[in-house]
Amino acid sequence: MSGIYAVPPQDRWKLAEALMSRPSRRSDGFAAIRLAFPTAPEEMAHTAAHHLYGDGPEAAVDFLAAAELMIREPSKDLDGSATVHLAYHLYNWMQFRALLPEGRQEILDLVKQLREAVEENDMEFVRATLESLEDVVDGHRTSPDITAL
Repeated sequence: MSGIYAVPPQDRWKLAEALMSRPSRRSDGFAAIRLAFPTAPEEMAHTAAHHLYGDGPEAAVDFLAAAELMIREPSKDLDGSATVHLAYHLYNWMQFRALLPEGRQEILDLVKQLREAVEENDMEFVRATLESLEDVVDGHRTSPDITAL
């Protein structure tokens, strides 16, 4: 076993409690992101820290609490909003994990230059596409709908 699975389950629980109890979890998390990904643009680092250390852990707790409530009241379904909220943060963290190693300020600079060119020509479609691209780079994407057909 490797990674977190090399840590005994009772110690994993203690680590999770330590994270949730950390008074400066958000700022400590941002500092960890900056150390782990020193070349990442500031905006990307802030958003990654938000998903991993800000609202993400709270969403994980909400999901676990919803699962416990379902055990207590099996006639009630698992709270869908808790599931979607956790999936949103996980999805965005996974997007960052794919982008952060290559994340460079030049990407954001090119997006800014493209925006200026688009605004001069006032092309609605290109602007909408640009906003979607910015959402990907900034980490504000909604996770894909994975509901059963």
